[in-house]
Amino acid sequence: RRHTRYWRDWSSDVCSSDLKVDLLRGYQSQGEWLMSAVVRELNGEDEEILSAYDIQKNVTYSEYMTQLLRRGVVSIGDLEVAKQPAILEELIVGDRDVLFLAVLKATYGRYREFQVTCRECSGDNDITMDLEKDFTIEQPKVDLHAPIEVTLKNGESVQLRYPTGGDSQIVGKRGKTTAEQNTLMLSRCVMSNKATSEKEAWARGLSLADRNKLVKSLFSAQPGPRMEEVET
Repeated sequence: RRHTRYWRDWSSDVCSSDLKVDLLRGYQSQGEWLMSAVVRELNGEDEEILSAYDIQKNVTYSEYMTQLLRRGVVSIGDLEVAKQPAILEELIVGDRDVLFLAVLKATYGRYREFQVTCRECSGDNDITMDLEKDFTIEQPKVDLHAPIEVTLKNGESVQLRYPTGGDSQIVGKRGKTTAEQNTLMLSRCVMSNKATSEKEAWARGLSLADRNKLVKSLFSAQPGPRMEEVET
């Protein structure tokens, strides 16, 4: 199933170059899951604003991604992002990556061209990247609207929710090492009524085997585009 396609609605303000995107988990609003979004082509004004944001100190990848999506995403379901920008931070990482690729496709088309200099001979090479083929979207293998359940070594069952863009931003800012980031992410995603400090203490007190199992479960269950290196 294709996750992006050109879409035209003559009765609205959406222009023909905008893309309608099918989300993987979607956004819950008033008990209903909104499973589609509309993105638009970026322009020169967007480039100026993002460039000014990019040169600021200590900007994390998640923060920059949020700013880009605020510029490029028109709506989630019937909710306008310009009026409710915080909804982007409540999307799971996989949906944010789907939207990011869709914004690129709306801006540049399916194929993106680069000029790369060879490190061996210093010659220039023209490279064409296929945004659909090179970044395939992994389909969800589980119900994304249900919690992730993990059984620890002592038999205890732990429920986790999927990490969101907001989680990634906070963890990226506060966690100085991978270990600290894992603690913060587990404490944010564990489904518990305990206070934040108690959940962080719980995450620190886990055995390394249980921590690794929980972290792996969090990220291996995340669907979406595989944002990895591209062979050429």
